[in-house]
Order: sequence, then structure tokens, then C-alpha cells
Amino acid sequence: MKFRQSAPAILIGVVIVVIATVSVVSNLISHRMAASFEETQFVLMGQIMQSKLSGAEGKALAAAESLASMPPVIKAFSEQDRAALLAATQGSFKVLHEKHGISQAQFHLAPAVSFLRVHNPEKFDDDQSKFRQMVVEVNRANGIRKGIEVTSSGIGIFGSLPLADDAGRAIGSFEMALEFGPLLDELKRAYGFELALFINEKILHETATSLKGDIFNEQNRVGPYVKFYSTHPELLRTLVGSGDINITEDAHYLREANGVPHGVLLQPIYNYAKKQIGVVAMARDFSATRLADGQAVVWQTLLGVLSAMLLAGAILIVLRGMVTRPLAVLNERIAAMADGAPERELSGAPGWCDEMRELAQSCERLANQTPADKPAAGDAS
Repeated sequence: MKFRQSAPAILIGVVIVVIATVSVVSNLISHRMAASFEETQFVLMGQIMQSKLSGAEGKALAAAESLASMPPVIKAFSEQDRAALLAATQGSFKVLHEKHGISQAQFHLAPAVSFLRVHNPEKFDDDQSKFRQMVVEVNRANGIRKGIEVTSSGIGIFGSLPLADDAGRAIGSFEMALEFGPLLDELKRAYGFELALFINEKILHETATSLKGDIFNEQNRVGPYVKFYSTHPELLRTLVGSGDINITEDAHYLREANGVPHGVLLQPIYNYAKKQIGVVAMARDFSATRLADGQAVVWQTLLGVLSAMLLAGAILIVLRGMVTRPLAVLNERIAAMADGAPERELSGAPGWCDEMRELAQSCERLANQTPADKPAAGDAS
């Protein structure tokens, strides 16, 4: 085994192993950081949705309170004058619909008999007690309530409050609601999400008897749910399937659509009675995160290769210039001395490191010794 060959090979091998290990660990850390960032995005998406739903409930309730506080409204409702009540509320409802997205406004007599639908005044006197638990609860407990409910015309986010006449006697309740579609569209504009709302087909079919449009078809059916609204039907059809949607708690996963990676968050939707009635799906393009992660891996790999090459070059230069080359010259000189060859100057010795120069000087002193100068055998050193 020659030091000139084995020493650089061993050192370069160690360098390559160390740099490869560091690169692998760095790549793992990079992957975990990217995964952690994606997990954070899922949490943020869920928080945004819940905040938006809570805000919509508050918005619906505030709108209901503002309209119900008008004296002509209380007077007409207490007298059960439907025409006067419609005249007192129709203008305000139109403004709230155009500016704030309020889609429904309805007065009820206890326990949940529709007295006036401001948004659909031709339909009234139907008893909604079987499926409008919120209205029943408002009239029974004489308290404010808000939440999500399926109605005869679809699904809405409601704010409901009890009403009393000037003498303080309960006269019924009033509610306003926002639709899910505009809310999902707003989330898309604000955050770039693609969203879809899936409602239990059985509940929707039994309750939403006045629902317009043919949504009960195979194209919209996903497991036990039907797609009630979507901001991007084709994309969500690819990202959410029957095997994904049967959830009872938040779930998320990654899936590609048309070569683009998406993070998909599924959240169960509960009505006012805390019964799950559907699922909302939120999808976000994760290509930027994946691209950054891939670029980090490439750059870390290139940096590792470059570092290995530089260190290998440095090892070769140091070993050959400071160790193996001087040793080769000294070896030739000592061999010449042993053969009795004429003395010759050690080439390059002035540029050697201190240790090699000292060794060269010792070699020269040994070469310049005469036989008389050499210690006899058995003499003390």
C-alpha cells in the first residue's frame, strides 16, 4: 500500500461520506420544513373558513336586528298586517341584499309558521317546525340564535331573534340569512382557494322541496352527498372523490390535478342542532411550496458536489505538495547516499514546510559526515 495513493483516497472518501451525510440530512430537514409549512397552511385554511362562517352568522344577525328594530316593522307584525309588513321591509331588504349579500328574510309565528318571506312574499303559512329547529328554539326560549340550516329553498347561514310588541308580549321571530355560494366566491377572491359545498342528499331532498335547478344528478353525487355549490366544478371533481368525503372531523391530503399539486382540506358542516349535514372542501395550489422544496434539494445537491470537489482538490494539493512530493525527493536523496552517488541539491526544499525542511537538513548533515565523524558501534549516543 502506497501512502501517495491510499492517503488521498481515504481522506477524499471520508470527505465524500461526510458531505453526502450532511446533504441527506439537509434534504430531510428541507422536506420536513416544507411539510410543516403545508401543515400550517391547512390549519390556516380551516381557521379562515371557520372565521368566515362565524362572521357570516354575525352579519346575518346584525342585519336582522337592524331591520327588526324599526317601529313600523314591529307595528305591522304585531297587528299581523302582512301587506304593511312587506311594505315596511322590502326596501331595506333590497339594500341589504345588494350591499351585504343577504338572501333571505322571514317572519315566523310561534313555533315556526312562516308569516312573511320578504324575499318570496307569495309563499306563507307553511309550518316549518319539523326542520327549522332554530326558529322553534328562538320562539320557545325567547332568545337570539344563529347557525346553519337547510330550508325549503336550500341552505343558508342564519341569524334569528325573537320579536315583541310595544307591551313586551312575544309576537314571533325574525331571521335573515346569507347563502353559501357568495361566501365561497368571496373566499376564492380573497385567498385564491377553490371551494365546494357538499350537502347530505337525503336531508336536502327531504327538506329543500322548493330548490331550483337539477342538482340531484350523477355528476353532482359524491358518496352520500351532492355538490350544492362549487367555485371550480371540474377541479373539485378531480380532487374530491367518494372515498375522501366520508369524514366526521377535519381531514386533509395532497393530490395532483392536471399535473399541479393541491392541498385539499375537508371540514364537516353542522346545522344549528349540531347534526352533520355536509362537508366543505377547500383546495389550494401547493406548486410553489413543492417547487421551492425541489429547488432546495437541487441546490443542496449541487453545493454538496461542489464542496466535495473543492475539498478533494485541496487534499490532493496539500498532500502532494507538502508531504508526498518532499518525501519522494528525500527518498531519492537517501537512496543516492546509500549507493554512494554524488551529492546533489534537494530541489524545492526552500519551499517545503518547516518539518520537511528540518528533515532535509538532517539528511544533509548525515550526507556530509565523514567516516571519522560517524559514531563507532557501541559508543554512547
